[in-house]
Amino acid sequence: MLDKKGIISFIVLFLIILILISNILCLAQHEEISVFLDGNKLNTEVPPNISNGRIYLPARDIVEALGGRITWFPALKLLNIIMRDREVSVVMDVPEAEVDGKNMQLNDAPSIIQNRVMLPLEVISLLTDIEANLDRESNQLNINRKRPLITAIRNYTYPYKTRIVLDLSEKTAYNVLTLSNPERIVVDLDASISQLESEQKEVLIDDLLVSRVRTGQFNQDTVRVVADLKNMNEYDVFELSSPQRIVLDIYMSQEQAGSVAESSVLPEVREETFSATEVAAVKENGKYVVVIDPGHGGSQPGAIGPSGLKEKDVVLDIALRLKRMLQNDGFSIHMTREKDVDISLESRPLMALQKEADVFISIHINSVFQKGSHTAKGVETYVLSSKYIGASAKDVADRENKANQYHNYENEVINQIIADLEESASIDFSLDLADMVQKRLVQHTGLGNRGVKQAPFIVLKGVNMAAVLVEVGFICNPNEEKLLKTSEFREKIAQALSQSVKDYLKNMPENI
Repeated sequence: MLDKKGIISFIVLFLIILILISNILCLAQHEEISVFLDGNKLNTEVPPNISNGRIYLPARDIVEALGGRITWFPALKLLNIIMRDREVSVVMDVPEAEVDGKNMQLNDAPSIIQNRVMLPLEVISLLTDIEANLDRESNQLNINRKRPLITAIRNYTYPYKTRIVLDLSEKTAYNVLTLSNPERIVVDLDASISQLESEQKEVLIDDLLVSRVRTGQFNQDTVRVVADLKNMNEYDVFELSSPQRIVLDIYMSQEQAGSVAESSVLPEVREETFSATEVAAVKENGKYVVVIDPGHGGSQPGAIGPSGLKEKDVVLDIALRLKRMLQNDGFSIHMTREKDVDISLESRPLMALQKEADVFISIHINSVFQKGSHTAKGVETYVLSSKYIGASAKDVADRENKANQYHNYENEVINQIIADLEESASIDFSLDLADMVQKRLVQHTGLGNRGVKQAPFIVLKGVNMAAVLVEVGFICNPNEEKLLKTSEFREKIAQALSQSVKDYLKNMPENI
C-alpha cells in the first residue's frame, strides 16, 4: 500500500501524463500549416491550422491580405467583412453567413481558436473567387485568386512600328502611363501572371523602337508590363476580343520613317523565273487564285493627268495585261471589273474572300494636288495598317478611300478591325508580297523607289490573304504621264506584277 506521500506523487504523475496526452490531442486537432496567397507567403500573428480536418485562417490577417476590412462586435460574436464588391457577415460557432443581405448555410462555422477569430476556408471563398490546394507533405496551403490571367506576350516588328500583344484569359481593366529617364510605356492590368511562362516575363526585342518588355506582379491586384523604349514615340493601346488581348503599338517618328525608307534595302528575291508548273505544284487543290482589282471605274475616274489621261483607263489596261500573263502561266484569275463600270470599294475585297484568293492586287496610279505636284515621281506599294506609315501615306489613302460612299466611318471602330487583321499572319504575308512587288516594279520600270508603306485602305480591309495596293507612277507628273500612255510601259508594269506574284507564291508559307 502507498503511503500518503506516495499517493500524492502518483496523483502528480497522473496529472502530468494527462496534460501531455491533452496537448498531444490538441496538436492533433490543431495542426499548424503555412499559407501562400497568390504565390506569396501569408505572415500571420496566429498560425493558420487544421482543426478536426477543417482549415481555419486568422480572420484579420487573411481579410486584410485580400484587400478587405473587418469590424468585430465581441458582445454579439459577430464579424462583418467588407470587400470591394461584396459584404459578408458571420457569427461565431454558427454555420451560417449573410452575403450581400442573403443568408446561406455553411458546412463549417467560424470559431474562436486560441483567443483569435478564425475563419474556415469556405468563408474565404465567399469573399472572393479562389482556388485552394493543400500539399499534405509540406502542410502548405496555396490560395490563388481567380483573376484574369496574362497567358502569353508576343511581339512583332513591322517596317515602321513595333507591336506588343498581351494575351488574356478574359477581359480586364487596365491603365496606361509613360515614364521618362529612361523612356518607358507602362500598362498596369488587373490580372495575374501565375500562368505566364518564366521566359516571357522578360522578352528581348531590340529593334529600332523597343529594347525589351518586362512583366511582374506589381502588387497582389496588379500586373505591370513595361516596354523599355529607345525613344519616346507615338503609341496606341487598345483591346481586341475573341480571343481577348491588349495591343500596344509603338510607331516611328516621321524622321525615323524617312531615314529608314532612304537607307533600307528590300529583301533579296531570286532573279530566276518560275514556271506555272513549278508554282502550281506547291498548291494541293489545283491552281492558285489571284484577284486583280483595277482601281476606280465608271463615274470614278480616279486621278487625271495634265493631258487628260484618266487613272481608271490606264489601270484597267494594266490589269487586263496582267490577267493574260498569269492565265497563260496556268493561274486562276478573277477581276473586280473588266470594263469601265462602277464598283464599290467594299465589294472588291469581298470578291477576293468569295474566290478564296491566294493573292489580291489593287492597281492604282498616284497623284498629288499641291504646288510642285508635277515633280512627284516614283512607285510605291501599300499594305493595310491602322496608321499612316510612311511619307504621303495619308494623302494616298484619303484619295483612294473617297470612292467609298461611307467614307466618314468611325475611325476607332475601323482601326480596331484593321488592327485585328494586322495581327494575323496575312499582314506579314502582305508585307512579304509588297517587298517583292516594289522591287520588281523598280527593276522593270526604272522609276524611283518610294518604298513599301502602310495605310488604312478600305479596299484592303477584311481580306485574309496576301494583299497589296500599288501606285505605279504619278499621273500628275508630265514625264510619268507620258510613259503611262504607252503600251510598252504598261506591259513592263504588268510583267513586274506577274513576276512578283510568281516570286511570292513560289516562296509562300505553307499555312497561309
